[in-house]
Amino acid sequence: MAARASQSNWTTTLSTVVGMTLTLTLIGVMSGLLYLGQAAEQALRSEARAQVYFQRELDENTLMRAQEGLRTDEAVAEARYLDPNEASAELEIELGESFVDFLGYVPLPDVMDLKMRPEYANVEAMKATIERFKSLPGVDDVVWQSDLLAGLESTLKRVILPLGVVCLLFLLVAIALINNTIRLTVFARRFIIKTMQLVGAHPRLIRRPFMLQGGGLGFVSGAFSFALITGIYVIIRPIGGTIIESISLLQLGVAGIGLAALGTLIGLASTAMAVNRYLNLPENRLY
Repeated sequence: MAARASQSNWTTTLSTVVGMTLTLTLIGVMSGLLYLGQAAEQALRSEARAQVYFQRELDENTLMRAQEGLRTDEAVAEARYLDPNEASAELEIELGESFVDFLGYVPLPDVMDLKMRPEYANVEAMKATIERFKSLPGVDDVVWQSDLLAGLESTLKRVILPLGVVCLLFLLVAIALINNTIRLTVFARRFIIKTMQLVGAHPRLIRRPFMLQGGGLGFVSGAFSFALITGIYVIIRPIGGTIIESISLLQLGVAGIGLAALGTLIGLASTAMAVNRYLNLPENRLY
C-alpha cells in the first residue's frame, strides 16, 4: 500500500514537472520570438540613411561648418563625406570614359551620407530631423528613405500588435495550465491537509511543506525549460542568421534565471491558492 502511494506521488510529481516544463518552454519560446522581432526591427531601423547635398561652389568655411553640424547632430550615428572628385573618378572608371573633360567641370555635388540612430529612424522623427538638416547654411537638398520607413512602420503595426496579443494569451493559458496541474497535485493530498488541520496544526505550518514543494517543482521545471530552449537555440543558431547569432551568453543566462524565477513564483502562488482552498473546505466536500 505504501509502495503504491509512493509510486502515485512520484507519478504526480513527474507529470507536474513535465507539464510545467512544457508550459514554461512555450512561454520562453514566445518571449524569444518577441525579442527577435524587436531585434529585427532595430536592425532595420539602424540601416536608415539620409544623403545631404550641398550647394555648388560653396566656400570652404561654410561647407566645413555644415559638415560639422551634421556629424554632431543627435540623430546621426555615422557620417561620411563623399568627395565629388573621388566620386567622379570612380564613376569614370566604371563608365570607361572621362565625362569631366567633356563637360569641363565636375558634375557631382558635395554629399554627406548619414546613418541614422535607430531611435530616430521613424517617419515623424525623421521629418523633424530632415527639416533641421535643411536649415543648415549651404545645404541644398536632403534625400531620405521615407517610403521605406513608412512601409516598415505599417508592417510592424500589422505584425507586432497581433503577436503581442497572441503571446499574452499564451501566457494566460500557460499560467492556467500550471495552476491546474499544481491543484491536481494538492488535490491528491487533500486528506492530509484536513487531517493536519483537525489535529490543531497552524495553517502556516500546513502550508509550508506544500509551498516548498510547489516552489521547488517550479524551479526545476524552469531549469528544464531553459535546457530545452538552449537546445533549440544551439540547433537553429547555424541557420538563424545574424540576429540569432547576436544573442549572447549573458542574455541566455538572464533568460534561464527568468524562467526559473517565473516557475518558482507561479509554483508558490498556485500552491498557496490550492492549499488555502482545501483549508477552507468543509469535510463533507472533500470527496
